[in-house]
This record gives sequence, C-alpha cells and structure tokens, in this order.
Amino acid sequence: MLPIPTRTAVAVFFAVLVCLVVGALAGSLAATVVGATGMIGLAAALAATMPVGRRVRRQRLEFAWWLGHGDPGAGGGAVVPGAPFDVRCFMRHRGTEPLLLASLEPIVPGGATRVDDEADSLALAASARTEFTFRFVAPAVGRVVLHGLAVTLHGPLGLFAVPLYFPNPLVIKVLPQAAARMPTQARVMPGLPVERSGAALLAPHGGGTELRELREMRPGDPFKSIAWKPSARRGKLLVREVDQEVQETRYVVLDVSGTMRGGEPGRRKLDHAIEAVAAEARRTLASGDRFGVITVDGRVLAHVAPRDGAAHVLRVFDALLAATEVVDQDLTDVDDDEVCAIVGRYVRQQDGVDFSVAPSGRPGSGAWNVSLLVRHVGKALAAEEAKEEPVVASSPATAMLRRFCRVRGIPLPYRPDPRDGSKGPGLAASLRELVQKSLGPMSITVITDLDGLGDPAPLVAAVKLLRLHGHDVTFVVPDGPSFASAPRTPLEKDLFEVYARGERRRAEEMRVLLAPMGISLTIAAASDAPAMLLWKATNRRGGRARVAVGA
Repeated sequence: MLPIPTRTAVAVFFAVLVCLVVGALAGSLAATVVGATGMIGLAAALAATMPVGRRVRRQRLEFAWWLGHGDPGAGGGAVVPGAPFDVRCFMRHRGTEPLLLASLEPIVPGGATRVDDEADSLALAASARTEFTFRFVAPAVGRVVLHGLAVTLHGPLGLFAVPLYFPNPLVIKVLPQAAARMPTQARVMPGLPVERSGAALLAPHGGGTELRELREMRPGDPFKSIAWKPSARRGKLLVREVDQEVQETRYVVLDVSGTMRGGEPGRRKLDHAIEAVAAEARRTLASGDRFGVITVDGRVLAHVAPRDGAAHVLRVFDALLAATEVVDQDLTDVDDDEVCAIVGRYVRQQDGVDFSVAPSGRPGSGAWNVSLLVRHVGKALAAEEAKEEPVVASSPATAMLRRFCRVRGIPLPYRPDPRDGSKGPGLAASLRELVQKSLGPMSITVITDLDGLGDPAPLVAAVKLLRLHGHDVTFVVPDGPSFASAPRTPLEKDLFEVYARGERRRAEEMRVLLAPMGISLTIAAASDAPAMLLWKATNRRGGRARVAVGA
C-alpha cells in the first residue's frame, strides 16, 4: 500500500502551500524559496518512506495471538458476556534494526470492544520477540473473530506512514454466563430414574426413599401401600406415605426468529432468553435431572435430546451458540449474489487475492469468479472447520460460501420478520415432535415473544396434545418494551406506547387461550435475572415427590 501522510505532514504541506501562495502574490523570493524547499522535502520524505514496507516484509515480521485461558477475567477458561478477556500476542522481528509500530488496531468487526489501556505504539527490538496483550469485552453470546492486526510504520521524520496488516484469524466462542459458574462435576442422582412432570415441579433432594407420614387410607391408594402392623394397632387401615427422589425431564423450546433479535447485542430478547436457558440447563443437570432444548424459526434449527451428566451442558451451549450465527438462505436477508460479493470482498482484504472480474475480463468491481472463489474458500474451511455443519443453500457452492461466513464470523443480515406466517406452525411442529419422541411426562417451557405468530390455532392445538399426554407446559414471553431503548422525542413516545399496547394485547390473548388448559404465561422483563427466570416461571419448589409404597 502507498504511504499515507501523518498530521505533521499535512500541517507542513499547508504551511509550504501558504508560503508558495504568498510568494506568488507578493513577489517574495524568500517565501517562494521556503515553499519550494518544503515541497522538495515532503517529496524526499515520501520517496524515502516508499521502500519501508518492502524492507519490513523482507525482514519477515512474525505475528501470532491466542486467548489467555485461565487469566483473570477469563472465567476459568470460558469467555462470557460482560467479563473482560485477554488476548496474548507476540511479534518476532528478525531484522537488524529496531522498529516502532504505531496505531495498533485489532480488526474485530462488531464482535467485541477493546477496553485495555495499552499504548497504541510498540517498540520492536532487533532480532527479538516482543509480547503484548489486548483486553476485550464481548456484549453477548456468539462467535467473536479477530481477523488480524492493523499497524502503521512511520518513515523518516515521521511525515509519512506505511500501513501494514497481519491477517491471522482467531476464533473465540463467547458462552453464556452459566459457563463461568459451572461446577466441576454434576451431582450423582441416587434415586430412581422415574419420569415425573406436573403442576408442582419437584427438585430431587433427600436420600433415597424416606418415610414421611402414616395416614388413613383413601380411595385410590394402592393395596400394597397399607402398613399392616400400625393398622392393627390403630384399628383402621393406614398407608405409608414416603418421600422418593425422582428424575425429571426438562425441555425448553426457544423461538430464535428475527423478532427476537432486534436491538443492540447484549440487550436483545434472544440474548436474555439464551442466558435464561443456559442457567436452567446448568441448574437442571447439576441436580441430576435431564435437559433438552429445541431452537425454532419456522422449522427446527437445532434439537438437543434430553440427557443428564455434566458433559451434556456443552451440547446445550453449542445449540444456543449456533442460534446466534445462522447463515441459512431461508433465514437470512441476502441472496446468493450478495453472499458471493461479501465473501469476495473479505478475501480480497484478508488474503490479498482478488477474484472479481470486470466485463472486460480484467479484475475490477464487476462480477466474481465463483469457481475460483469457492476453491479458495474450500481450502480455508478444510484447515479451520473441525466439523462440517449443514447449511441450507441453493447449491453446494453457495453452501460453502455461507459456511465460510459462519466460520470467519462474517455477519449476514438476519431476516427481520417471519415469512408466510411460519412462526406459529413452526413452534407447533416442534411441540408435536416432542409428543412423538417422548417416553413419559416432561416439563416443557416455550420461550417466544408471540410477535408475528399469526393464527395461534396450530400452536394451541399442539399444546392441548401435550397436555393430553400428561406433559406440563409453561410459556415465557419476553416483554418487548423493556428491551427497547427509551423514547426521547414526543413522536417516539407515541410510537413506543402503540408498540407496548400491541405487545400486551398479544400476551393477554395468548393467556386467555392457555388458561383453560391450566397453563401459565409469564412476562419476562429485561430487568429480570436470567439465572432465575425459568425457575420462577415454572414455580419449582424444593422438596421430594410424595408417593405411597408398600411396607
């Protein structure tokens, strides 16, 4: 790249320009000589700066960076939203002369914010390795990609600088807050693996089967539960009621459509819901129960079957993380040509390879050589993608380009609204799928904002089917106005009030439809703590399942 003038060079240029103008208008020989000398000096400085970039490249500057696992603020190795994390770097200079790099700028487009107080200049000693650190904060769960490091190298007198770029993608997964509080191992469940669900959701505390009370026999009590010796002493039939540990199956159906994604990262309804689901998964698995999750946007995007054990929480986290980096054609607001252009421009900037082809056949800003671009992207994916994740696309070529966008953290605009009224049928289909695959009663929580739901009949019918099969169902609806920015102008206040009324009306209409089935609907505000949101919504109470067993 050509050298760029610094502020000093710009000031000198205007100064000598004034001298030349004054010399020409006033006929001053001294002013003309000073101006001409200044121009010659600027030209000489520019000429001396031109070979600096080539000289540095010949000296082979080596740059690398990595995530500082275990450092303070790294969450014990997990990067979580709102907590600073460190990226350790080193620069190896193989030349014989010291260098001064200025304007160090990590390229992180929209994924994280730099919060360190490090100086923007770095002195490199000759034939030495220099280490330094950047500190970032991620606003929300997702994939953060540091694409490279941009620096400038000043020439003689500091009048011109040569921009340098070190492409070196570093992918960092930002996990939910629950990852920073994960216990070292899950509690081992000593009780019976009995599936249980109902209006009173029970946590399996206590040790084994314990006597709770002796009571009179009531119609419906099993005959084998009669305590014969106490009954003989009292002269009436008594049964033993005991506390027994049971293992629950918890499911969360999460709406990840475009209406859940509006707002700034970290303050979106989807971000709040992801944190709530992750916290509930950690709590459920730590208590020995089973947990599963489904993400839905018109169709099922990810389905993690319910299991127990500490390792299962990582599968849940992966499904939640995948909801933040969707690149499928039917869910994004860009077509194949736009995706090709996005990837082509990125490769040109990142790798220095231009695959654009003008109508004349020469590289330019026209069409793209898709076959060569796909081949280049395929090589990068083979080296970086550990597992080939499926992508919905019109062709294998565009599927590879979309996968490349996901791996490199290139954001594709998400479709803002559900199309063709697919939101309600999609949620209903996911609930019917649970009916088909379940082996016993489960506790199911549906998280959706109801925006763009359309006709609620399919969803209500699916909920009725779940209730007929003995499943407990609860709804959690994010309160849209609490996640929106506060209005400032009178017009914004009026629009905000209309929006808030629409949100309340949708929630109330759904509450009326669900109430006859004994299903609760909870409104979740942005101020509600995600760690306790689903616990409160389902009214879980500590205790033991009460059953009557034989003596």
